[in-house]
Amino acid sequence: MNETLNLGTVVRRQRNRLGLSLVELSAKSGVSPSHLGRIENAQRYPSINILRKIAKPLELDEEELFNLAGYLPIEQTKKIDDLQKHKSLAELDILVDRVTADINHIKSIIRKLHMKS
Repeated sequence: MNETLNLGTVVRRQRNRLGLSLVELSAKSGVSPSHLGRIENAQRYPSINILRKIAKPLELDEEELFNLAGYLPIEQTKKIDDLQKHKSLAELDILVDRVTADINHIKSIIRKLHMKS
């Protein structure tokens, strides 16, 4: 479950929540889509400058991104609260994905039943 807490995963989930593609986030932030993709896939670690560029288009507070990236010292309780919040959001996203897959499966079964009748 640690993977769901990394910075790249948080960036991807927030981008998806806002309905932004990598190209759209790139246009709004000035960071190339390939660099954004590498950040999301944990192949690159963003600098403070990159975090500043993506914070506003992602509707995230700069400080929150800096904290997640480990650039700012924060109180241990705040850090734990942030991690728990992102873990809960990640778990909800997983549940939504599962429910969506189940709904799509049910729809496909219903279509097949209608075709037979």
